[in-house]
Amino acid sequence: MPTDTRFFAKRRFLKLSLLGIGGVAAAAAGGVGYLTLTHRYRTRYGKLLSLDGHLADIVHALAEASVPSRPGFPSVEEAEVVTRLDEEMFFASDGIGSDLRTAFYLVEMLPLAKGHMSRFSRLSVAERRAFLTAARETTDDTLRAVLFNLPAMLRLYYYGHPASWKAIGYDGPFMSLPEKRSEQRLLYAELVGRTPRG
Repeated sequence: MPTDTRFFAKRRFLKLSLLGIGGVAAAAAGGVGYLTLTHRYRTRYGKLLSLDGHLADIVHALAEASVPSRPGFPSVEEAEVVTRLDEEMFFASDGIGSDLRTAFYLVEMLPLAKGHMSRFSRLSVAERRAFLTAARETTDDTLRAVLFNLPAMLRLYYYGHPASWKAIGYDGPFMSLPEKRSEQRLLYAELVGRTPRG
């Protein structure tokens, strides 16, 4: 007995339509939930030029998991890691800025892909550190590069700040000459309304 192909075509269309509508609804609900959980750390930093609200949260969370939290060591805020990255990204090319944003958002969502019920910035500091250690064992070259290089960049900003020097036994620049502030730093400080960093 011949089958009516129009009937199956309609069923397939309805099935795909329902799946599409359900996917959109789920994505919308997830998006609302995502947006209501942002800005956990953002308000600590005042005006930023490149790091949107949630990206500042991700950078802060990754920096906290990448630097020491022992007595005598400055906090991520004291070492101005987030504002330093914001400054660098403001003056970077669009391509570099876009790649960095993509890499940070990859780290943020990676725990969900690995079976955790939380995004990276919502894990505790101890959980973030354990997750980074485990995730670095990946065989994916791109992912491994992101997981090694982003924390290394944030540690560079952390240890390059004078607030960390005493903790690591560094006496400062040779002959203790004051740093000459670049035009870039002066402009950035003017745009965000802060005193230029040393």
